[in-house]
Amino acid sequence: MSDTARAPDRRRKDASEKAPSGKQRILEAAERLFAGRGFLNVAAAEIAREAGVAHGLLFHHFGSMEDLYAEVSKVAAQRMDEVQLASFRGKTAREQVASFLRAHLRAVKQREGDALFRARSHNVAINTKIAEIWETSRLEAIQRLCEVLGLRAPTKAVRACLRAWIGFHDQLVLAWLADRSVSEREVLEWSLRQLEHLAEDVLDVDLGRAVGAPDGH
Repeated sequence: MSDTARAPDRRRKDASEKAPSGKQRILEAAERLFAGRGFLNVAAAEIAREAGVAHGLLFHHFGSMEDLYAEVSKVAAQRMDEVQLASFRGKTAREQVASFLRAHLRAVKQREGDALFRARSHNVAINTKIAEIWETSRLEAIQRLCEVLGLRAPTKAVRACLRAWIGFHDQLVLAWLADRSVSEREVLEWSLRQLEHLAEDVLDVDLGRAVGAPDGH
């Protein structure tokens, strides 16, 4: 058989190998729906219909809607980490933090429904598992912030301080998403201003420092 005759078979094989599995289609559909509307506003049947699979396949692969949501959250957090950790750009620590905050706002906006659900949910069984996933993401951000600020051996107190600052920023973001009681500009400005106070009064670092410059810490 000639190479020309074999080409259609190879193309069909390649297309088949690249086609996402039913499990992957479920994950992708769930990600889109949860991100836009939040966990409680999405039904299993809707995810299955969006993914183009039988309803029972969702439970075959994931066991429950809660377990599917946890898997989606894990993937989403990993993706957000990659985007945010690559966003620290600029010549000074302040510029890099500002770049990170802008990237974070864009990422949260893309998952607005899920962010609001997690903030408002009182379902402890779901929140405990999901909170651990997103807390791990916050710790990744804190580690990178320490590096940018020149805190080479941060104490537990320093990490707690930065964790509290991220919590302050998160609350501003939620106010922006929930009812636009603050603007996106205000979220950025107030978050940076709060960090400037902490940098000077608590952390003893200079946000104007050139990243990578000696700082004595």
